Amino acid sequence: MLDLEGQMMDVLVKEIDFDSMKNQVDEIDFQALVSGEKVHSVAEVILLNHEKRTEGVVEQMLQEISYKAVPAALVEKVEIDVSDLKVGDSIKVKDLPIAADKDIDLITDPETTVVVVAEPRNKAIPEPEETEEADAAKKEAPKKEEEK
Repeated sequence: MLDLEGQMMDVLVKEIDFDSMKNQVDEIDFQALVSGEKVHSVAEVILLNHEKRTEGVVEQMLQEISYKAVPAALVEKVEIDVSDLKVGDSIKVKDLPIAADKDIDLITDPETTVVVVAEPRNKAIPEPEETEEADAAKKEAPKKEEEK
């Protein structure tokens, strides 16, 4: 709700212009919402529990989902719990609750992959065990320097 000279209006924030040098907001653009009329919006994709992953690498392929919806059905963010995903698993837009909502018309292709768990590309290489000869060479090197 926006109070504009005493008149209350349902609005959607479309854009905020921020001046980082002055650390202040210069301009905010709003879109008036009309009850029953669908508006274009985007929902941010948020990955939850990715730090609990023990296998694989979580790759977020999509940052936001574009859609049209009536004002009452607007979604700000879509949260995805990735803690139970296994290597090779993926989630597409059509697998999310936003795709099942009858009040929301997706603009983003439902077949678009949102997140995938991939095999790590660079696995840790175990360091070779040092041989007895290498140990002996290290011990003798300081002795030779002392003799000089």
